[in-house]
Amino acid sequence: MKTYLLLFFSFLAFAFFPSCDGESTIDFPNEVIQRSNVSDSLFSILLDDAKLLCLNIYTIEERREIYDIEIRESHLGPIIAALQMVQIDSLLSETTEIREYNIHTLCPIHLYQGILKADSTSKKIKSWIQNGYSGHGFLDDLVYEYNITIDSVSPTLYNYNSEVGINHAALASELKRLSFIIDARATTCIGDGSQIEIIDYTSDFIHFIYSYGWGDCPSGCIKRHYWEIGVYGSGIVEIIDESGDKLP
Repeated sequence: MKTYLLLFFSFLAFAFFPSCDGESTIDFPNEVIQRSNVSDSLFSILLDDAKLLCLNIYTIEERREIYDIEIRESHLGPIIAALQMVQIDSLLSETTEIREYNIHTLCPIHLYQGILKADSTSKKIKSWIQNGYSGHGFLDDLVYEYNITIDSVSPTLYNYNSEVGINHAALASELKRLSFIIDARATTCIGDGSQIEIIDYTSDFIHFIYSYGWGDCPSGCIKRHYWEIGVYGSGIVEIIDESGDKLP
C-alpha cells in the first residue's frame, strides 16, 4: 500500500495538490513523502492521522466532502507530508517528545468500523454474513469496493468492518437507505487521550497542535501537555509554542 501511495502522493506533490479547503494549495516536496526511514507501519498510522484530520476539517468547515465515503487522496497528501516531517525531524527536542509519547489522532477505529441494526430474518443480511455478499446490488458494490465484512453481535445488531480507512459516517448514511437495515452509524471511541489538530493551513504551511493527556483518560484526561508545531513546505519544522501541564 505504501508504495502505491508514495507514487500517487509524489505526483500530487509535484503538481501542487489542493489542501482540505479545496481552494488553496500546499506545496510540500515529494522527496519528503519518499523518505525511506519512515516504516510502512508508521506510514499507515500517519495515513489514518491524515484521514481523521481531513474528516475533522470537513466537519468544522461544513464541507460537502463530509458526505463522501472515500476521503480524497489529494487532500491527504499534504497532511501526510507535514506529519511525516514532524516524525523525521531530529533537531527539535519537542518533536523527539512527540515521538516518545507516541502522539497520534484519537480513535482511528472510526475509520474502519461501524454498527448497524437490521431485521434478523433478512436473507440479505444472512447471506452477507455467510457468503460475503448480500445479493443486493447497491450494497454488494460497497462491500466489494471497500472489502466490508460483517459479524453478528446480537439477533439484530451487527458490527461491520472495512479493510481500508474510510468515512464510516457517510457509509452509514448510505446503508440506512436500504429497507432491510433499520439503523447504522460509525463506531465511536469512549474516553480521551492523545490528539492532533490542524488550526491553520496555507499554500506552504500547516499549523498543528499535538497534545498528550494523562490521568484517568478513560473518563477524560486530568492533565494535558501541548506542542504547537509549524511545518513549512520548504521542509522546516518549528516549535511555535509549548504549554500545559508538566510532562509526567
